[in-house]
Formats: sequence, C-alpha cells, structure tokens
Amino acid sequence: MSKQKDTVRSIRAARFSVNLITPMAFCFFEALVLLALVAFLNIFINDSKYGQTVEIASLIATAFYLCSAGTLCLFSFLKFKKTQKAKYEAMQLETEIYDMFRYIIDLPYAITNSEGNVKIMNGALQDILGYKNAVSGIDFSEICSAPIKDIIHSARNREDFQEEELADFPRPASSTDANVARLSDARRYAISSYLFKINGENYYFIVFKDVNDYLEIIENEQRESAVVAYIVLDNLQELTQYVGADYRLVSTEVETALKNWISEINGFIREYENDKYIAVFSKQELDNQMQNDFEIQRRIMELQIGDNSFPVTISMGIASDGENYREREASAFNALHIAVQRGGNQVAIKQEGVDGYIYFGGTHKIIENNTAVVSRVSGDILEKKIRSASNVLIMGHTNPDFDSIGACVGLARFAISVLEDEYRKNSANIPQVNIIIDKNNENFVTCRSQLKPISAYDSIFIEKDVAFDLINSGTVLLITDVNNPHIYAAPDLVQTVSDIAVIDHHRLAVVLPFDPFLQYIEATKSSASEIVSEIIMRSRFAKALLKEEAEVLLSGIMLDTNNFTRNAGAQTFEMIHYLYSQGAHTGVVREFFNEKLEDILLEGEFASRAKIYRDCIAITNLSLERQASSKDRIIAAKVADNLLKIKGVEASFALVKIDNDVVVSGRSKGKINVQLILERLQGGGHFDIAGAQLKNSDPSIAGEILRDAIDDYFELDYNNHKN
Repeated sequence: MSKQKDTVRSIRAARFSVNLITPMAFCFFEALVLLALVAFLNIFINDSKYGQTVEIASLIATAFYLCSAGTLCLFSFLKFKKTQKAKYEAMQLETEIYDMFRYIIDLPYAITNSEGNVKIMNGALQDILGYKNAVSGIDFSEICSAPIKDIIHSARNREDFQEEELADFPRPASSTDANVARLSDARRYAISSYLFKINGENYYFIVFKDVNDYLEIIENEQRESAVVAYIVLDNLQELTQYVGADYRLVSTEVETALKNWISEINGFIREYENDKYIAVFSKQELDNQMQNDFEIQRRIMELQIGDNSFPVTISMGIASDGENYREREASAFNALHIAVQRGGNQVAIKQEGVDGYIYFGGTHKIIENNTAVVSRVSGDILEKKIRSASNVLIMGHTNPDFDSIGACVGLARFAISVLEDEYRKNSANIPQVNIIIDKNNENFVTCRSQLKPISAYDSIFIEKDVAFDLINSGTVLLITDVNNPHIYAAPDLVQTVSDIAVIDHHRLAVVLPFDPFLQYIEATKSSASEIVSEIIMRSRFAKALLKEEAEVLLSGIMLDTNNFTRNAGAQTFEMIHYLYSQGAHTGVVREFFNEKLEDILLEGEFASRAKIYRDCIAITNLSLERQASSKDRIIAAKVADNLLKIKGVEASFALVKIDNDVVVSGRSKGKINVQLILERLQGGGHFDIAGAQLKNSDPSIAGEILRDAIDDYFELDYNNHKN
C-alpha cells in the first residue's frame, strides 16, 4: 500500500516540475566533445599551412556551442517560467477551491491542536454553531460536549486511512456511544478524528456526521419492538372454592380487566388455556409499566371476590431479550416459571442486556395450591429416573434443620422402595442410596437416634467428601429444602452430576446453574417435608413409609409451621393425617424440640433486646459480649418465631454474629413478605420464613442494612396500593 502511495505522489509531483538535468548534461557533453576536437587539432596538426584553418574551425565550434547551448538554456528557462506560472495558478485555484469547499460542503468539520484549541472550522459547522468567523481559536468544549481527550485518543493517522472506509464512515453504535454528541442545533452527530502534522506539530481533523435521523429510526424500532408476556391467574379455582364465589363470573371479571389493560397499552392478549394468557406489547410500554410498578397487579387485587379474605392475584413472565420471537417466547415462559415458583403474585422480567430477572410485586400471600396432580406426576418422573439409576444421592442444605433432614429421609424411603421393586428378583444388586449430611449437626443426631431401629440407616448417611467417590454416569442427585446453590450441603456436586431433581418450598431466588430433570418448587407449601410426604402418599409406595421415618417427616412440618400455627393449609393437615396413619405422633415428635435450660435463658436474653421498627416489625440481636455458640443460628430462628407473639408485630428479625458473618432469621404472620425483604440482603426463603447471611459484617451495620431493606419494601408495598 505504501509503494502505491509513493508512486501516486511521484506522478503528481512530475506534473509541476521541469527536468533541467538533461539539457545541462547535453551542454556539458557537447562542450567536452568540442574541447576534445580542438585539442586534437592543435596537437596532431602542426603544419603552419593549416594553422589558420584550425583557428577558424575552433572559432566555428565555439560559436556553434554557444548558440546551441544558449538556445537549449533559453528553451529550458521559458519552460521553467511557464511551469512556475502554472504552479502559482494551481496554488491560487487550490486556495480558492479549499475556501469554497470549507464554506459550501455540508459535512461539518473543525481542526484542533493537541490541547483541544479549535484552529479553524468550515461553513457547515459555523452555521450550526452560529459563528461568523471560521478561525475561532476557542476551546473545543465550547462547541461540543464530547471529551476532546477521547476524540484525540481515537484519531486515525492520515497515512492509515483507506479510501474504502469512506463508504460508511463513521459508524455510530448507538445514541449513548462515546463518539456521538449533540451540537447546538439539538441534533446528534457521530464524531471521527484524523491525525496530521504540520512543522512537527500534531493537528486533528474532526468530522461531525449527522446521524440524528438514523438514531431516531433505531430508537423508534427499539421502542416499538415487541415483548412477549405470559400471564396466569394464581389459584383462582382454589380461591373461588375457598370464598364461595362463582368461578366463571370471577374469571370473566379478571379477563375483562386484563383486556382493558392491554388495550390501554396498545397490545393484544389471547387466552390459550383456562386462566392462562399470552400477550404482546411494545418495549416502550414495558418501560412505562415498570415505572408505575405494574399497576395492573393492584387493579386485579382490588376486584371484590366473596369476603375478599384473599385477593385475586396474577403472575407474569415477560421477555424483551432474544434474537427472534421464538427465543423471546421461550424466555417469557421461563420468566413465568420463575415468578410462579417464587410464590406467585408477581412479575418476572427478562430484559435484554440485564443479568438475571427483574421482579415486581410479591407483597401479598396467595392461597395454597391444590397440588395432588402435580405431586403424582412429579412422583412418576422421579420413579422413572430412579429405576434407571446406578446409585442415588440425596442432600439438603448446610446446617440442616428437621425439615431438611425429614425431606431427605422421605426421599430416601421413596428411592429405596422404587429400587427394591425394580430389583425384587435380584436383591443383591440393588443400587445404593445415600444422604449427604454433616454428621456432627445436633439436629441430625436427634433424627439419627429416632431412626436407629431401621437397619438401612446404619450406612445411608455420608459426609460430602465421601459423596464424590460415589459419582458415576448413572448417578441421580435429589436436592430438597433448598434451591440456592450457595448453601447446598455439597455445592460442587451439581457440577459433576447430570441427572438432578430439585424439590423445595422456598421461593426461587436465583436461576439454577444446571438443568434439572425435575424442578418441583411449590412456595405455597409449609415445608419440604410436606411436599415429599405428598409425593410418597400419591405414589404406589405410600404404605412403605415406616413409623420412624414418618416421625422425622412430621418434625419437619412442625418446625416450619411452628407447631401448625403458621402457613399450615388444608393439605398440610392432610399430610399430617397420612403420617399419623403410618405411625407418627406429635407427642413423640415434640421431644425433638426439647431444650436445655441454658438455651431457654439465652432465648430470653435474645428476646429482651428486641426493638419495634415501623410500629409492626420486631428486630433483635444477641450481645457481642457473650461467647458465640454453634446453637446461635437455631436460637435466632426460635426467637424470631417467639417475637411474633407480641401484640401488633407482623414480622420479626433476629440477628446473630457467627464468626465474621451476621446471620438474619426472618418470620412473618403472613401480611409482610420477609423473603422479599431479605432478598435485598442476598438472602431468600419463603413468604413467612426467610434468612440471610451478611459476610464480614457486625450486627449494628447489618441492622442498618436490614432497616433500609424494610423501608424499600414498605415503599414498594405503598406503591402497589396507592390509588
């Protein structure tokens, strides 16, 4: 490329130059020849008879040389003078053309030095800025908001600028691009700069290309691009039965409200199944709805149904990401799945360029689902997968409580029953079933003592380090009472096992980092033990559950319902009846919860430090002066439960320092969603029960963060109810 440029420069230079070397060389050569001839004549012709002839010949040669050389020099001089005149005229023309170009061309440009001082600008830029003088001498910041340092840094060298780049130069990425700025005419310009040098000093040729219309087309396309929304009515059938309302009438009323809303935002909606809809509207309308916190949720909840003990609620999954409508529809469906598994009554949005989901709503509890069919189908999926497994691993969360242990034990009984049925003709080859658990955990010790009469549990419990040695291509992993990967009993296990099932009752806080073959997360259930009990009861192995196993499952339900006083629905008591039928009894299980005197005294001290915040929330923490104990986390949960007994308290939080972290236990009577509050502290859980752990913190700082999260929640709740 450089050789080609040099050749072009040489051709251009030749047009305005005179070659004086050739005539001078000719004159010099001619002089040498004549001198040689004269010398020859003088040396070799000595006869006096020819002396006069030689002199005449020398004079003739000298005269000829002077005439020819003079003629040649005169011709060269005239040609040189003509060339100089042409060059002068060309320079004048170039100057005039440059002036005309600078004032007439409609592509604005300016030339600055390295300090950003504008040396000159053309007429187009003068018209935009309202300047009369082309030589401005002002600072670049006075004519453009774009940082001159960035423009200079991105300047291309003139020598590297290729002609083919002119076709689409410059290329603005978006209206927020660093090289796009508004000038005083309120239009946006893409800025490109080019470096050149004069007398060793750097100058920058800065071009402004009007891209305002182009950007408006792109932005309008983005605003009008379609988003897909899936909408479902949360438990409408169960709600109408509960309050004695007419289902068809209520469904029609809700559908009318949805259609009116969609009409207002210029979209369309279609029902594809009972109480399930798909809608399409613009990205701009989605932004508007996000700004008003999806006011449609409040409208739906204000519909009067029966005695209105439970409001009608909807859940939505919305997506604006994806390269095409097929991907966008799939993303919206996944978002709906997330919204429902977080407890319903909320909107989950998957937005382009945003990691994770954006949530709205979720401030009201919904009525319990009738999950008989779901439990039966989930049991069938589990059974089919376990039958083909080479071994089964089961785990809950770290620091397991009775619910986590009970759910694991229930799944172990289900897996053992399936495998015994599959291998009944060859019992020697029954695949192994193991529960991954911390054997030093006090709750585990209590449950293990209860399970001692069952020989199968002599070797079923293993530590997480042992589990990795048991993994093979046919391993099935069952995870229960937890969906947050950070607190799995063995977090790294999910990276090596391909067949994983998740069975939980906590709201889904994060997207799972794997694709489970079964994801049964039902946030309306009281406990994971209730879900597992229902799976077993709906299966053909309902009678296989042993008395001791049923009592461990019952302890999990009793723990998470605070002895059936919180979040216990009709199906909860149905599961209790089933466990009773298998030999469990609350009198036996209550002994699981017996406490030592020092623990009771510590709970009293813990509760005595409680303060009431916002007239309805109790917050307390343990004194930092006392010696920390491994039981502090459990005691914090019990204290949070007990604080709900205070008159007027709707939610409670207990904070405890464990090592360098602060653990927060949250409880609610059902009006305040403690899970949404603790999500702001990177925690999670259930509507009534939630927890969080703040790394490298102390109770005073954690308390401030908690109060800020409570304030944010109440502001959200207010916005969802204001008229």
